[in-house]
Amino acid sequence: MLELLIVMGIFMIVIAAASQMFVSLLSDYKQQSKITVTNIEGILGLEMMRRDIENAGYGLPWDGLTNYQELTNPMGELYNPAQFNDAPTGPPRAIISGNGTGWLGTDRLVVKAINVAMNSTSEHWNFLYTAPASSTNVWTPAADNLLATDHVIVISQDANNRRLVPYGGGFSSTFSNAAGFSATRSDPSIVYGVDPTTPLKMPFNRADFYVQPPVVSSDLPRYCATGTGILYKAVIAHNSTGFLTPQPLLECVADMQVAFIYDVNGDGASMQYFEDISNSVAYPANRIRNQVKEVRVYILAQEGQRDRGYTYPDPTPRVGELGGYTGDLGRDFNLNANITDWSHYRWKLYTLVVRPSNLQ
Repeated sequence: MLELLIVMGIFMIVIAAASQMFVSLLSDYKQQSKITVTNIEGILGLEMMRRDIENAGYGLPWDGLTNYQELTNPMGELYNPAQFNDAPTGPPRAIISGNGTGWLGTDRLVVKAINVAMNSTSEHWNFLYTAPASSTNVWTPAADNLLATDHVIVISQDANNRRLVPYGGGFSSTFSNAAGFSATRSDPSIVYGVDPTTPLKMPFNRADFYVQPPVVSSDLPRYCATGTGILYKAVIAHNSTGFLTPQPLLECVADMQVAFIYDVNGDGASMQYFEDISNSVAYPANRIRNQVKEVRVYILAQEGQRDRGYTYPDPTPRVGELGGYTGDLGRDFNLNANITDWSHYRWKLYTLVVRPSNLQ
């Protein structure tokens, strides 16, 4: 009996040790799996954001604008939508950000370009010739062609200007009516597809990037720390005063900060940074086109899930960067004041450095 008790005791000790090892391995596996998932989400979502920043200004008219509408119904954020609007006649600013204009002091980034919409029409364009008989190209393969029902604008372009060509009393029509755009245009002019089904309220598309908790709190994944939100991309709808359904790009986000590198003298050397270019008087469309050389986006997000065996070392990580020719960018984010149980999460700073290629 004594031997049996001894064997059982040893067996229980071995089982306990093995179970602890198994629990530890399972916890590490879950943590590493979640870190991998969040890193993949970051790569995919932020690549979409990077692409849109790079395309800022694509197809935007600089001149010849008539009355158009923009945003009057923001997506629940506490900011003045007028600071990002250029309607009713102003030339659209290709890229704008307001410092601290979003949820809990996050920044909001606005990109205006034809191809920031999430439809195939906005990826297509064509030439419109005066002769013969206002003809257009036929591309090969056929999938690259605009459809007759696609809603389009026409831009008359030369080295110094991009003028919006009128159509009747407005600025847009369907591709089937391309010949009806005003004949007082350059040859060739460019036809841009904007929306596949909806008559246009503005001669471009616009995407807003912002951080916000989901409307339904349960939509935030359970593993996200309390106090974090979701990075969304929302495209303005042409058939309403607000947005189409926002698309989540990255979950468990604590902060987003945006900065712009400006060539203030046009000499390629006198660089300065600005964190707020939402004032259309100080930063009009032509200044943004000519002087913005680089856009930097800093996003602080949770990496993986909560780990009670881990302690994050810094309660105020820098969402941005310190020093360099640009000076200090972003802000110190107070995790302790905003995130519940912040120290048991890993925090990662994503940095996007993008040179817009379509401003000119």
